[in-house]
Amino acid sequence: MKSNSIVTKLWIVINILTLIVIGVAGILHMSIMDKIYYDVQFKQLTSLAKKVANFTSTENDSLAMDLKVKLASDLIEGNIMVYDKNGIVQTFEGFAKSTKDTSLVLTDPTYSPLTEDDIKKLLNGETVFNKGNNPFFNTQVLTVGVPVTDPQSSIGAVVIHVPIEPLAGQLAVFKTITVYSTVGGLALGITLSYLFSKKVSEPLRSMSRVALAMANGDFSRRITINTNDEVGLLADSLNTVSGQLQEKLAQLERLDQTRREFVSNLSHEMKTPLSIIQAFTEALQDDLAVDVNEKNSYLNNIYEETARLKRLITDILDLKKMEEGYEDFKMNYVDLKLLASSVQSNFSTLVEEKGVKLIFHISRKTPLAWGDSDRIKQVFINLLDNAIRHTPRGGEIVITIAHKADNVLIEIKDSGIGIASEDLPMIWERFYKGDKSRSRSQGGTGLGLAIVKRIIETHGGHISVWSKPGEGTMFTIILPKKMVVQ
Repeated sequence: MKSNSIVTKLWIVINILTLIVIGVAGILHMSIMDKIYYDVQFKQLTSLAKKVANFTSTENDSLAMDLKVKLASDLIEGNIMVYDKNGIVQTFEGFAKSTKDTSLVLTDPTYSPLTEDDIKKLLNGETVFNKGNNPFFNTQVLTVGVPVTDPQSSIGAVVIHVPIEPLAGQLAVFKTITVYSTVGGLALGITLSYLFSKKVSEPLRSMSRVALAMANGDFSRRITINTNDEVGLLADSLNTVSGQLQEKLAQLERLDQTRREFVSNLSHEMKTPLSIIQAFTEALQDDLAVDVNEKNSYLNNIYEETARLKRLITDILDLKKMEEGYEDFKMNYVDLKLLASSVQSNFSTLVEEKGVKLIFHISRKTPLAWGDSDRIKQVFINLLDNAIRHTPRGGEIVITIAHKADNVLIEIKDSGIGIASEDLPMIWERFYKGDKSRSRSQGGTGLGLAIVKRIIETHGGHISVWSKPGEGTMFTIILPKKMVVQ
């Protein structure tokens, strides 16, 4: 046990308090035990003295009286003296009878076991109690003297002496039992106080360990709470702080990782178009174009890469605004039927060039979606653009819009090349392109699906994807809606 631990300190304090309480209680108990024990003895002897006085007052046969007094003295293993009205001993029975002169006079203290004060009290009709060394018996005795105030009785007083030594032996047994009980109780108290100190301080020690782990950067540890008191509240607060710090640290780590990946991906995405622009620009500066057609081809390549950079920057800014919560969506009820018609018109030329079919299945009860019309249209454009770019000539793209419970269901399914199962979890990541070999020729920035997911989530909706290589891909969108009958 460490000397500076809270368990040791608490244990020492409890033991000191226990020792003080038990010590004071023991001293008081011993003192009170002595008083109570001898008070009981005095009462018993007083009662016996009164009984002796009663039967000696009525007994006319001196031999019978001596016999009764002897039996009483044998019973208490003491000495009984019966005095007449003149203070002369009438009966002397018990210890010291064989060694002392029985012709005693009560008023003569030289030959009496009573002190002058005791004699005066008895003569004045008072009961005498005395404890201590008696020169007459040359030992420690308890003395009780009871006067007989009946004027018709020949008996003047009854005095009983009992040796203290046998009584002290009995009292010593009680004291020994008390001492052993106290020591045993103290040992039990010390053991229980140690266990109590460990139990009470365990939450504090647990908090100390967790706080130390937090100081070392480990926020995963928690405190087990078994109480509802202030200590339990403190432990719960520390758990909450640790959890919040762990979450914040994880967020910072994810943010730092995202920033590093973003810079790396952005650098990679911008490097190729810039290199192409630089190469064609240098070719034009060096007059490497042999004719006007080749020169125009160089300029077209520069224009396409510049447009691609512009799209990339626009997508980055849009995604950044949405991720940081700065994008102010203009929410209203959106007629998806009109929106689908507009999108179909926008892609009419492209689908004709690619040789794919664009098919719309819209429910008769056209649902209204709650959202930003421009952003929802952007979702359609991004998903359809992906579908057209990855669907071979002769394929078809089916757009389904229907209502489902309290939501709008939108499905965009193509018969394109599909996405590998290992790529599916990653398609929502920024700059991720599953088809590495064709991404540049098809003009994607790698941000479209990340933007789509962010837009849908901002609307309180959900987007999922199903795909199988060689069979096609289907995106399913759930948006909040309002039903109207057309």
